[in-house]
Amino acid sequence: MSRLDIRRATGADAPAIARLYRQAYASAAQLGYPSRMTEIDAETVAEWLEREAVTLVASANGAAVDTGPAAAPTSSTASTDEDEFVGTVRLLEERDEPYLERLAVHPDWQGEGVATTLVDRVEELARDRGYDCIQLTTFDEHPFLLEWYRERGYEPTEHHESSRHDYAFVSMEKPLE
Repeated sequence: MSRLDIRRATGADAPAIARLYRQAYASAAQLGYPSRMTEIDAETVAEWLEREAVTLVASANGAAVDTGPAAAPTSSTASTDEDEFVGTVRLLEERDEPYLERLAVHPDWQGEGVATTLVDRVEELARDRGYDCIQLTTFDEHPFLLEWYRERGYEPTEHHESSRHDYAFVSMEKPLE
C-alpha cells in the first residue's frame, strides 16, 4: 500500500468526499444494504463538515483514483487536493461517548489497509481527547463489517430492528486503553 496522507477535511473537500461516499457505499447497496450515501451531494457533505465533528480524509501520495462518470462532481467547488481521496471517516462527539461514523474507502483501495489506518487514527484521537471508549453502528448481518469490527475489539451492545428496512443494525463499543 502507498503511504497515506491523512488530514482533517475542510469545506472545500465536500465534492470529493461526496464522490467517495457514492462510490464506497455502492458496494454495500449491491450487497442489499441500501444507503442514502449512494446519492449524497456535496452540499449535504458541506453541511456535515460545518457541524461539531472531526472528519478525516486519506490521500495516497499522488496515486490515481478512478472517479469515472458516475462520480461526477455535484458542485463547482474544487477539492483542496488535486488527487481524490481514498478514504474518509468521521468522529462525532455529540453523545456521552465518541461515535465513529461514515467510514468509507474507495472500491479500488478496499482491502489495502485504508480503513484500518483511518479507524486507528480516529481511535487515537478519541483516546487523546480523554475518552474511555468509542461507539459505532453497523449492519447486523453484513458479510464482513461486523466481523472486521469485532477483530478490532468492538463488541455488540445493542441490536436495532427496523420496520423500514429488510436488515437490522447493531451498536458496538470498544474500550480505549
